[in-house]
Amino acid sequence: MDNYSHQYFGKNLEDLVFRDISDFFVAEKEESDKIEFKAFHPQYGNFNRNLEGVIRGICAFLNSNGGILIWGAPLGQTVSDRTIFQGALSLVDQLIEKDTLISKISDSITPLPVNVKVQTIENGGNYLYIFEVQKSNYSPHQLKNIYYARLDGQTKPAPHYLIDALFKKVSYPNIEGFINLDRFGNADNGNVFLDISIIIINFSELQNEQDISYRLICGQAVFAGSLNPQTARHYSLQGHQYTNRNHIDILHFGAPEMNSQKLIFNLENLADENNYEMDLVLFFGGKKSPLKFSEYKLNFGNGPISAENPVGLITNVEENVLTSEKQKAFGTTRENLLDSILKR
Repeated sequence: MDNYSHQYFGKNLEDLVFRDISDFFVAEKEESDKIEFKAFHPQYGNFNRNLEGVIRGICAFLNSNGGILIWGAPLGQTVSDRTIFQGALSLVDQLIEKDTLISKISDSITPLPVNVKVQTIENGGNYLYIFEVQKSNYSPHQLKNIYYARLDGQTKPAPHYLIDALFKKVSYPNIEGFINLDRFGNADNGNVFLDISIIIINFSELQNEQDISYRLICGQAVFAGSLNPQTARHYSLQGHQYTNRNHIDILHFGAPEMNSQKLIFNLENLADENNYEMDLVLFFGGKKSPLKFSEYKLNFGNGPISAENPVGLITNVEENVLTSEKQKAFGTTRENLLDSILKR
């Protein structure tokens, strides 16, 4: 994934503070195909109208090459046929919780957008919202039946030739995978258990997916099913990996496929060997959809654990990442991948 925040501010999105944005606008700035500025101001209507303009900009980034949108930027000024942004920020006077904001974006744009992140920054009871949007693999997206794109540094309705090209590009279903933590408790022989659910969902309204398979790895616990001779064939790596060998034949839009598993481990050993930490990594893909992974880090040493809802164990989440993007982040190239495989 492109780190647009680092390109413009020298920091990851989650590390940005108010000073980073205010200092950014000390010198005059112009919009481009990769960055858009939205002021919060009555001239753009009420709060919901302001927010709609933000979502329109996000839709355009999804259909283009991604980028950064700052809501709460200075008002634009026209100087010599240029629109510049400089000086005092026009902050938003309402707080929207991150989950609510992402939900509003997801409900407004079709097909469902992914890889939209937001950082909320408070200053004196007002707020800045910085959005980092990745180019979508599932474009074209639309808002209120209109397709938007970033053209000449502006958000505009996309011309027919662009929409036609986006429809003709190679596309694939948007399959997403998640892990739920369902229950925690005591098992036999001084061990404990953690019940989990594996959830696979197709978010592509017009594309079904076929032959979906997945595997889940946990290095610090064994799957209870691996201890049963009747189900042991589904497990490998000495019980640390579960593989869905009964492939999902077809997955329709919005109908989740769920599978429950039980992890068994010794809490004292986990404390001694891993400082109470556990990793869960889910790999999944289908006939047309590329391989993705969702990774979870748990910590069992942060106080009492809810038996019926142990979600508080999760300390870090990275969901629905293309393995190809992860390889790019690690600097994996065709050449060094072949070197590692072929040994020549």
